[in-house]
Amino acid sequence: MMALASISAVAVGQTALRSGIDLSNLDTSVRPADDFYAYACGGWMQKNPLPAAYSRYGSFDQLAEENNRRINGILSELLENTYPAGSTEQKLSTLYKQAMDSTRRNRDGVAPAMPIIRRLEAAKTVKQLFDIQLELAAYGDAEFIRYYMSADEKEASKNILSVVQGGIILGQKEYYLDNDPATTAIREAYKQHIVRMFQLFGFSKSVATKKMKNVMKLETALAQVSKSRTELRDPVANYNKMTLAEFNTRYPHIQLERVMNAKGIRSEFIQELVVGQPDFVAGADKVIAALKPAEYRDYMEWGQIMDAAGLLSADVQAANFSFFGKVLSGRKEDHPLWRRATTQVQGVMGQALGKIYVEKYFPASSKERMKELVHNLQIALGERIAAQDWMDDSTKVNALLKLNTFYVKIGYPDKWIDMSALQIDPDKSYYENMKSCSKFWNDWDIDHTAGKPVDRDD
Repeated sequence: MMALASISAVAVGQTALRSGIDLSNLDTSVRPADDFYAYACGGWMQKNPLPAAYSRYGSFDQLAEENNRRINGILSELLENTYPAGSTEQKLSTLYKQAMDSTRRNRDGVAPAMPIIRRLEAAKTVKQLFDIQLELAAYGDAEFIRYYMSADEKEASKNILSVVQGGIILGQKEYYLDNDPATTAIREAYKQHIVRMFQLFGFSKSVATKKMKNVMKLETALAQVSKSRTELRDPVANYNKMTLAEFNTRYPHIQLERVMNAKGIRSEFIQELVVGQPDFVAGADKVIAALKPAEYRDYMEWGQIMDAAGLLSADVQAANFSFFGKVLSGRKEDHPLWRRATTQVQGVMGQALGKIYVEKYFPASSKERMKELVHNLQIALGERIAAQDWMDDSTKVNALLKLNTFYVKIGYPDKWIDMSALQIDPDKSYYENMKSCSKFWNDWDIDHTAGKPVDRDD
C-alpha cells in the first residue's frame, strides 16, 4: 500500500545530474596495489566521518538520511497546516496529528479499545463469540488461521484465496515448545507480559493470570501443529489446492465460508483455494472444535489488546515495547512515540504521503527519464542476446520474448489509489480512526482481488 518503499531510490530526482565515478571519493595518495580499499574509499571517509550512531556510513545511508529529512519536513507541515475538509491531505494531517497527540492519548488511556473488550466479556457462548469474530473480520481480524487473496503461485495471472498457519503472537513455534534456558526465559517473560497487559486493561491480577493460562493453552496447541520457518520455505509442500467443498469436509469447524463472507468475499470467489499447511489447519480445526467459551473469549481479547497496544496511551505502548522490543528482539534503546506514530501512519496512508513527496521532490520528468533509461537498457540487452553465438535461434527468441515481458515501475504509481472512501474523523480517537483505515484497506484489497485477475499496477 505504500508508495514510499521505492522513493528512497529516487530521492535525488531534483539534484544535479551526474554520471560516472566521483573522483573526490578516491584517495589517490594511496597506491591501489598497497591498499585498494583506502584508495577506493579514502576520499569518501575523509569527507564523511562515521557518525556516532552508525556502525557503517555509506552513500545509501546518506540517501536514507536525506529521504527521512524530507519526509519529516512533510510531516511537520501536516502538523502545522489545515487542509480542505475531505481531502486526502486533511485525512493524513488529522491522522498524524492524532498519532502525535500524546496528551489526548494518555488522557484516553485504554478507553477507546474497551467497547470491544466489554462485548467479548459479555459473550457467554461460543456462538456469541463467533458472531463477534464475524463482525471483526471486515476489519482484517483473523482468529487461529490467516487468510488472504493474492496471485496464485502456479497461475500468476489469477488471484486466489490462501489459507495459512497463524494464531500465535510470538510467530515461531519454538518459543512455545523449546526448553533451552534462553527460550524458556522468553516464554516466561511473555506470560508475565500477558498478565501485565490484561491488568492495564482493567483486570485484576488473578483474573489476568487465568486469562494468560487460557491464551497460552491455545497458542501452544497451535504451535504444536505449526510448521517451522525452515519448513515454510518449501514452495511445493506449502501449496495445496482444493475446492471449498473439500475444505469444508476436511475442516468443518473453521466455517471458512462464513468468515470470508463476513470479511466481504463472496462465496463464488473462493470455490477454489490454496491451503498452505494442511496439518496445521487440521490441528486448528480440532482446537476450535474443543473450545470452551472462556478460552475463546480470552484468546480473542488478547488479540484485540495486541492490535490496540500501539495505538493507545504511553504506558500501554511502553509495556508492550518492553517485551516485544527489548525482550523478544533484544533491543536496548527506547522506541519513541514519534517513531512509532510515523511508522503507523505511513503504514495506512503511505500512498497519500508518497504523493505529497513526489509533488515536492520527484517531478514527472525524472520518472520519464528513468523509464527511458530502462527502455534503452532493454534494447541494449536485446542486441547482446541477438549477437550471441552460443545460443541457437529458438533460445534467442525465447530470451527476447522474456525480455519483452519486463514490466517497468519507476518511482511512484501511474495511478494513485483513490482514498475518498476513507473517513478520518477528528472527533474520534486515534484508535478508532486506525480501525477505519483497517476497514478501508480490507475493502480495497477485496475489491481489487476477489474474482479479479492480478493487476500488475498494484
